This record gives sequence, structure tokens and C-alpha cells, in this order.
Amino acid sequence: MENLNLQIDFLINYLSSEISEEININQLNFKNKFDIYKSLCNIRKPEKVSNEYLKKEKQFFQEFNKNRNIQTIDKIIPLSKKYTNLKTQKYLNILSLWQGDITTLKVDAIVNAANSQGLGCFCPTHICIDNLIHTYAGVALRLECNEAMKTINYYLETGKAIITSGQNLPAKNVIHTVGPIIQDTVTKSKIEDLINCYTNCLKLAKENNLKSIAFPCISTGLFRFPQDLACEIAIKTVIKFLNENGPIFDKIIFNVYLDKDKYIYEDYIQSNL
Repeated sequence: MENLNLQIDFLINYLSSEISEEININQLNFKNKFDIYKSLCNIRKPEKVSNEYLKKEKQFFQEFNKNRNIQTIDKIIPLSKKYTNLKTQKYLNILSLWQGDITTLKVDAIVNAANSQGLGCFCPTHICIDNLIHTYAGVALRLECNEAMKTINYYLETGKAIITSGQNLPAKNVIHTVGPIIQDTVTKSKIEDLINCYTNCLKLAKENNLKSIAFPCISTGLFRFPQDLACEIAIKTVIKFLNENGPIFDKIIFNVYLDKDKYIYEDYIQSNL
């Protein structure tokens, strides 16, 4: 822990010096320091950073991740072993339902429910998955996203997706997609947008020869898409893609965080698969 404290001290001092802020962290515990790092990381614009900083950030997360409960594929139970009474056996060895923190998954790609700016969440301590992923990937991810977003004039359309490396995450890659925002009612176009999110993420995974991918509950949080309908769309779209492309993945994970979402997925799986 002493080494981690020294490493995060460097990161905080570097990032705070960029904005001419002097933050006294001498008496703070590691959790408080990490919260400060998170906020500084969240608000930082995608501007050039020193190679020394990127090296130190990488070293920090390599050590930090040893203390997190990193989930490898072999720990994720497929539907075929979790639910033994389902009507169909098709793809059940590929599909999994897993509850937990998506940033702990050591897979080929995790999907980020991004915004159209494509640079991550800039709001300190925000609870969205975009914020979480960029926090645990580090400053390096926003810099890479910036390079990708330059090529599409900094606007990622709803339903479209881009891919980056995972930087300091356990996941090798992050696929960023923008889900539909529900204002009043769910329209056909909004449903199509959500279908496109899943389809385009799977297409990118296929194009990059990725074998494992984890999806969060896209659009169901702050974007207000009804959870039960979003669950149905997610599962149906993934199965349709597998029907059209074959069992080209080793593992497709439906990642839920809230108990409510887990119950919705479990109910749909047991009633419809």
C-alpha cells in the first residue's frame, strides 16, 4: 500500500499542477486520495501529457489492479451451467449473465455506454458507467478517444460505435457506443437505435477478431430506456447476430450492476430461452 500511495501522490500532484491547484494530501488515506485522482482525471481535457505521467499511471494501475477483484473469463458462469431447465440449448455455452463492476472484467472488450462527444464523462464523482470506465482506464483513454473522435468531427451518432484499447483496464479494448435517450415515450426509432448499439458493437468485435465481450445495460440508467424492454432487445439482438454470423465468440456477457436489472434478465432468460 505504501508504494500505491507514493504512486498516486505523483499522479495527483501532476494533475493538480496542470490546473494550478495545490492540494494537501499528506494526511489523507488512500481512498480519499483516489477520489481526488478520480475527480482530476474526470475534468482533465484531452491535452498532451508527459510520457513520464503515462508511464507512472500505467505502473500505478498495474499495482492497483492486483488489489481489485479482477474477473477472468473462467470465473464467468455460462447460462448453460447456471440455468439447467431452459427450453433451448443454443448459444447457452457462449452467453452469460454476470452481476458486478464491468471495469474488473478481464475480457477482450467491455462496452461503454458513452455520450455523443465520445471523450468520457467530465463530471467529477458522477455515477455513470462512462465516468467509471474512464477513471479506471486513466487519462490515457481520453487521449486515445480524442484521436478517434477527431476522425468523425467529435460526434458519435446514436447507435454507432468506436473501438479503443482498454489502456489501464483489465479489458484489452473498450467499444464505445451511444444509446438512445428517452424523453417521453419509447418510439420505433429509439428501439432501432438500441438494436444498432448492440449490433454495431458486435460488428466491431468481429472485425477485430475479439472473442469475448461484455455489455452493460445500455441506456437504462440516466438515458431512461425501460429496463425490461432494453433487456429483451439486448438478448434478442445478440442471438440474432449469432444466428447470422455463427458462434464466433467464446463469451458474450450481459453485465448488470443493480439487483433490479439482474432480476429482469433472469426472468427474461427463464421465460424465453
